[in-house]
Parts: sequence; C-alpha cells; structure tokens
Amino acid sequence: MAKIVLVETCSHTPFLWTDPMLWNEIRRLRPNSEKNPWTTDEENVQQYARAQAAFGVLRDKLEAAKPDVILVFGDDQIEQFDFSLFPPFAIFAGENFEGYKVFPRTGIVPGQRGDWVEKTPETWAKVNGHPELAKHLLKNLVKNEFDVSFMLEEHNKEHGVGHAFLRPMSYILPKYDVPILPFYINCFYGPQPTANRVYQIGRSVRAIIEDFDKDLRVAVLGSGGLWHTPGNPEGWLNEDFDSGVLDNIQSGDAKGLADHFDRESENPPEAYGNGKWVDGGTGMYLGLGSGTGETRNWVAAASMVDGIPGTVVDYIPVYASPCGVSFAYWENP
Repeated sequence: MAKIVLVETCSHTPFLWTDPMLWNEIRRLRPNSEKNPWTTDEENVQQYARAQAAFGVLRDKLEAAKPDVILVFGDDQIEQFDFSLFPPFAIFAGENFEGYKVFPRTGIVPGQRGDWVEKTPETWAKVNGHPELAKHLLKNLVKNEFDVSFMLEEHNKEHGVGHAFLRPMSYILPKYDVPILPFYINCFYGPQPTANRVYQIGRSVRAIIEDFDKDLRVAVLGSGGLWHTPGNPEGWLNEDFDSGVLDNIQSGDAKGLADHFDRESENPPEAYGNGKWVDGGTGMYLGLGSGTGETRNWVAAASMVDGIPGTVVDYIPVYASPCGVSFAYWENP
C-alpha cells in the first residue's frame, strides 16, 4: 500500500531567490507600510542565509525519505487558470508538465513584469506527473463528496505550471527528478474555500493515498505563505497571525490551525488592507486572500499529519517584502 513518508511546508516569496543586497532597493520601488521596520543590508544577508539553511534542511529530509512522488499543495495566480474559469480545487492528472523553475519574467521588483525569460535548461523544468495516483485521488475525492476539477495537460503551455509547484523545488529537488503531483487550492482570489474545508479535504487525501494499492512512497509539500500582502501600501507583517500558525504546527493541531485561519478571515486586521488586497480583485471576499491566503496550503499539508507535532525549522520576518517566511516538516508520519 502507499505510504506518506514525509510532509514539509515552506514559503516561496521571490525575495528568497533574489540577491539580499537588492532587498532594500526593491522595497523602495514598491509599496510597503511605514509600520514595517527597515533592516540593513547586513541583516538582509543574514536572513537570506537563514532561509538557504532552512531549505537545506528540507532538501536533506526529502533526499533521506526517498519518495516515489511528491504531492504539492499550491495555488495558481493567473498562471494556468484565469477568470474565465477558476476552480476551488483541481488536480493535475497528466503524464508530465513543464514550467519556469523560478521566475517567468525579468526585473528585480517582484510582481512587476519585464520580458519573458528565455526557456533554457537552467530556467525551464520538464517534470513527470503521476497520473495513476492523481486519478485515484480524483475518483475517490468525488466519491467522498469533494467536487475536485482536473487537468490532463497545461491550459497555458507558454507559461507552464506555476511558481507554487516548481519554485521551491529549485532548492529542495534541484534535479526535478521525482514525479510531482500538483494539487491546486484557490488561495488568492475570492471566494476561496475556508481553511476548515481545506482541512477536511486534506484528511480525505491522506486516507485515499493510504488506500492506494501500490507500493508507493509519497512526500507532501505545502507551498507558500505565511503572512504577506504584496504590493499593499497598508500591509504590515502580522507576526501574531504567523505565531498562531506555528504554534498549531508545533502542537500537531491541524484543526486548530484551520480555525485560527478562519477566525482571521472573519475579522481581518488592519495589516490586511482592503479592496483587491483581500479578494484578489474579484469583489467577492470570503476569507484571507492575497499571499496570506497561501497559508491554506499549510493547512492542507498539516491536516495529513493531524495530531502529530511538526518541527519548525525557522521563522524569518522579512520586512523588506514584507513576508513571514517559515519552514516546517514532519518525519515518518
């Protein structure tokens, strides 16, 4: 039978792939609340080094686990889906897919588009999927009354599968040599699923995987978060929210994590701003969106190891973004 051998979570802010000596220059070029303290170049270099060390821990854990496939919970930001069709949940069930390893466009300011990056072996990844496991998940999730959409190929082949699924792999799976199964959760654009719905689907995913009649070692990654509202002139780093996330990770309380997220969704603090910063521009607010909404991917991953305390590798408040950067894992769950 299939077995979950490792669960990991990590942030994927572009700052972690950008020279830290440029962080303050980027901060000056885009909106950032005055409530976020300034950090020196030296402090930024130290934060970058801590993030690299944390990615190294996740890379070592992944290598030791020897997975046959990596299930990645991630979100799409107009990379494969758009407002002509945007599902709350979707699974990629094709044989293989492609996409940019880190950045699809040039420019040092995250979120401000330059020219398309040339597709070379250094910038563009070709990755195997796992259609057999994907179809097993799809069939049984629908049977369990979760209405999940599916993809058999990329909708936007020019862009490729998005950053949530491939960018972290440049550090933790640099050869891209293990099949990846993308599991999409709409985190960014309202109305998104509640964290408690994500918790429910994550628990179902674990049961379905463990019922898969194949000798398969499965690793799981929750990609994105924690608190960040990129481009929001009012947005400051809500470290209290992030602290609540990590407290629940360390206590093994995935349900508590989902409840924590949904409580914030009902009464978003001043740090969240307003308008498009809470609903992605759809005008349909139903929970924390923007970058903070990616914390749903942590909820999904944690729900697969509910009741088991996780190890937080590090938490780094990157005020230049601002973004709460963190990393965690569960071994031998």
